Amino acid sequence: MKAHADDCWWCKPILNVEGQSAFWDAMSEVYEGADMTVDNQKEMDVVIKHCREIKYQDLVTLGGAVGCRDPKMILEDLIARGFSGEQLPVVFYNDLSSEQVRKAKESVLKPFTDKGLTIKYLPGEIRNTCESIPKKPRRLIVGVYDCHSFFNAHPNDGYPNCGFDEYLKNSAILGCDFLMEWVKLTSENRMISCGFRARVGIDDDIERRLWIKNLVDLSRNSSVGGVGGNITALQIIGRHLDNPGFFLSHWYTQHGFNKLLKSVFTPDRFAISTETFAKGMVAVVDPIGTKPSGVVTVLNNVIGNVLPDDQFETLCAIREIIV
Repeated sequence: MKAHADDCWWCKPILNVEGQSAFWDAMSEVYEGADMTVDNQKEMDVVIKHCREIKYQDLVTLGGAVGCRDPKMILEDLIARGFSGEQLPVVFYNDLSSEQVRKAKESVLKPFTDKGLTIKYLPGEIRNTCESIPKKPRRLIVGVYDCHSFFNAHPNDGYPNCGFDEYLKNSAILGCDFLMEWVKLTSENRMISCGFRARVGIDDDIERRLWIKNLVDLSRNSSVGGVGGNITALQIIGRHLDNPGFFLSHWYTQHGFNKLLKSVFTPDRFAISTETFAKGMVAVVDPIGTKPSGVVTVLNNVIGNVLPDDQFETLCAIREIIV
């Protein structure tokens, strides 16, 4: 299906960790104040509520970028409620980008270490980082974006822009072109195309942007995109033609997100509860039969930023540190 009559098939860049690292390294100085960072307060409200439900000795932040959401906001909540010293958790802090981790260590999280809080910094892929984290019963909190909000804004809930418009608004950071493609999870736990691909660029006029947005949205329930429950997520790739790296995100259907989680965290071993809000979903995963004494956060659509063929393996690696 065409996005442009003369440019109907915008080729994907090579999706690899090196390309992702290059993109996120370049984001380290702007991430803290970027729109896509600061507009998801409802997710953090849900996260802090579930953190308050248990007592925990450590906090594992996976994909924390510069740390301005987690663990910063979680730690601020603990301190505001009177926790101090040994009452505060040890933090294991990870991000793929070494530059983001450097920014967290030298700036955003420095006030906590200055007060004596122990933070262990672990840059690199999540699945490799998990090998360095001791196993124990932990509560896992995962936050992702809902594909419906990629097309629909929710101004009354604090989301004035839909994801489509937000990405174009932030094109100077995310890319001059965006490739959108519906994907589904196979029986081998790989993300593959549903058969639809479309492109939008910053040079497209408003009418064309609206046409592309409606086309991609409608394709979700078309014979091209696959019907209903077969779709796992909308994959979006952004790139600057002259800059290294690429931006990658997945906005999930509720069915697709739950299917991905349950393929890893099976109901005989884990209890899963999910809350939805205007922009996304938060899943809380607890090991059955044991009381969690730690918390793992994977928030602000970090799982959606993982390479499509690595999402299942990444969740499997996380599973091994919460039991």
